[in-house]
Amino acid sequence: MTMAFTDETVRELLLSVGLDPAAGDDVLERSFAELDLDSLARVEIATRIQDRFGVDVEERLTADATPSLMKKLVTERLPATGA
Repeated sequence: MTMAFTDETVRELLLSVGLDPAAGDDVLERSFAELDLDSLARVEIATRIQDRFGVDVEERLTADATPSLMKKLVTERLPATGA
């Protein structure tokens, strides 16, 4: 069974690589650069996604990308559940 990649999952990943817990509710729409998450943080997020969900998004996690884009990329690439 595939785990869901939810907004909460995204927030947990962001916090695990150094996002300020007081960053606010709009973190999914702000770029990684605006969130002060550098390339090392983005690589760490991509590695955790690869390990946990089997989806490789590292090359798409640029400074200008947003966590909501990351969520969309992962969700589109997750294996379909059920069948």
